[in-house]
Amino acid sequence: MRENREIVPVFFTTDEKYAPYLSVALTSLIANTDPTSDTSYRVIVVHKDLSQQAQEIFRAMSTDKVAVELYPMRDYMIQSINSDHNKLRADYETLTIYFRLFLSEMFPDIDKAIYLDADTVTNVDIAQLYRIDLGDNFFAAVNDNFVAAGEETSYYTLNALGIPSSEYVNSGVLLMNLKAMREAGFVDHFVKLLNAYHVESIAADQDYLNVICRGRILMLGYEWNTMMADGTSGPEHPKIIHYNLFGKPWNYRDATNADYFWRYAEGSAYYPQLVEGVENFTETDANSDARKKAKLIAGALRVPKNEVTFRKLEEEGVRVRLAG
Repeated sequence: MRENREIVPVFFTTDEKYAPYLSVALTSLIANTDPTSDTSYRVIVVHKDLSQQAQEIFRAMSTDKVAVELYPMRDYMIQSINSDHNKLRADYETLTIYFRLFLSEMFPDIDKAIYLDADTVTNVDIAQLYRIDLGDNFFAAVNDNFVAAGEETSYYTLNALGIPSSEYVNSGVLLMNLKAMREAGFVDHFVKLLNAYHVESIAADQDYLNVICRGRILMLGYEWNTMMADGTSGPEHPKIIHYNLFGKPWNYRDATNADYFWRYAEGSAYYPQLVEGVENFTETDANSDARKKAKLIAGALRVPKNEVTFRKLEEEGVRVRLAG
């Protein structure tokens, strides 16, 4: 055994609602670790109001190679992103997705880490992603194909954020340079922007990551975050599948690449609950998803016309980007 054994830190965030889906994500990650290597994995689940039962389920998933830790989100951080005075939220999202913005300060002992959304499945050893050289970039991510493919969403990123949609990344899979983010004061800069300008956003934390870190983002291949929102199956051998936005396999039997999800779901403690959920998903629920998608698209056309946008702030000389 090597004296300096490789340890791969992986972050997830969740609440009670997303616990069943996180269990599948964890099952897939653990199933694909390389049994022949001496690499170990530190999985840290940052959570809000996770039940004791759920915490016990996740801790019990630990193996000789994979240590699963539970870490409650700090109240003051929750207050900074959930204030009535800011607009960093949308009704189709869960508050926990914003927690990734604080990881560099919450874990000063970790310099480099992976972040994964709970609605992902991993089909390869996640250490392959961790070993990618970040250089001096803040993080590595994949272009958001849902945004890039849409006329309205492309209009939004260019006119509200000042970013061409071809350069706009999805935040569901991140390889993070936490050391560089700490040294640049990312969290402090983010909180100051949030509280000073209350910029309305349709993609919340994702927009902040894009505008603050632009110029120091490493683009990854689509196989590292194969998103299902555009309805395409993606590459033949996706390394990570991301069931983002509304095409969730635990809701829709015909969801794209649902077979990957259910393959891992069978090994989850929540499997009966997941089966019950897809069986009980109704037309009313589907209509609710359609309304949320329509609201997102409408926001993409409306928000760039607001008095305050990231693009307008930069044009006025406000320092939004940390890079350059």
